[in-house]
Amino acid sequence: MSKELLHSIVNREIVNEFGRKVGQVVDLVIDKKSGRILAVIAKIGKSEELLHKLTKDERGNIYIPISVISIVKNSFQIDEKKLRLIILKRKTAQKQEF
Repeated sequence: MSKELLHSIVNREIVNEFGRKVGQVVDLVIDKKSGRILAVIAKIGKSEELLHKLTKDERGNIYIPISVISIVKNSFQIDEKKLRLIILKRKTAQKQEF
């Protein structure tokens, strides 16, 4: 990915389905072999309970799977229904490990 493209993505707004800003893009997770974007690393507000259930890095940034994100206008929009399903699947898988 070119530096110009990455710079055009970093700091973009992340919005929910209603267009309300929930955070901003900090970085991307990219598969080195395929070059595909796997996740968006985002800085989000403390009130975003659903997003806080996702994996975090050492700085508290959230990893949002690319499968729940679409580009709408000049922002990234989260599909909360898909996100809830991913979180539910993770919880179910963790319970089965015990």
